[in-house]
Amino acid sequence: MFALEQVKAFLVNAIRGDASLSDEIMEEFTRDCKEAIEKQFNKEGNEWRIRMSGLGKPLCQQMLERDGHEEERDYNLLLRFFIGDLVEAAVMAVLKGAGVKIVDSQTQCNLTLADTDVRGTLDVIIDDPVDGKKVWDIKSASPYSFSQKFGKGYEGIKEDDPFGYVMQGHLYAEANDLPFGGWIVVDKSSGGIIFVEAPDNQQEDRDEYLKEAEGRVKALKGNVPFKKAFKAEPETYRRDGEQKETGNTLLPKLCSMCGHRSHCWPKAVLHPKVTSKARIPPMAWYDKIKVKSL
Repeated sequence: MFALEQVKAFLVNAIRGDASLSDEIMEEFTRDCKEAIEKQFNKEGNEWRIRMSGLGKPLCQQMLERDGHEEERDYNLLLRFFIGDLVEAAVMAVLKGAGVKIVDSQTQCNLTLADTDVRGTLDVIIDDPVDGKKVWDIKSASPYSFSQKFGKGYEGIKEDDPFGYVMQGHLYAEANDLPFGGWIVVDKSSGGIIFVEAPDNQQEDRDEYLKEAEGRVKALKGNVPFKKAFKAEPETYRRDGEQKETGNTLLPKLCSMCGHRSHCWPKAVLHPKVTSKARIPPMAWYDKIKVKSL
């Protein structure tokens, strides 16, 4: 993509001292950072509503949010969101400095789904000289997510999309009658940047996600009662070429990442992964743990 080459060239020139950001761009960056502070630190309690950014999350999670169940939040969650907002502001400044043609950014958009006005805020619309005008989402990522999630491309993200990034992107794009470009992703550790492009022939995907979003809005607005959607999974490992079970059961990945975890799994225990051979095993959520080591 041409915009990515513009960005890389600009950053190299800036390192050499041959490129800089204008006063106007610096003022816009300062404004964006102030808005990030207001958004994360000075916010008041928001009334629940259906949002484009949330529709792709598991429906059961959205139902608990709708019903007013308190979400468990780790102390570092706010800083993660805040850092993400600052990275987004920095990316916008770099895009502008690189001469990427920005049509619009941080734009409120609306889409009618199941006779309901669903709102969202898209990140940026870019008019690329090669690919044309498209809606893009900006994401900050850990080194692992940068390489193992976004690095696998659009299809890889579709296969493992607990936060509904693909649906979110298509909803923003549909609301603006434009193609979905994909994601502009920054590695928070290395500063690497990639443009993860959505396919050009995306209408079939778009139609499927719109249909799914419509069904979710109907369920949420129709007060369809909450129902636990996932089951615990047996913990397995390989020995002597055979797949065996430890006797423990794990929370599904989506449940382990959910802020309403204790509502569905009141006896869940966070414990070092029993099957891991690492010196410092990763932590995992267990529904039942009888065997604590192999």
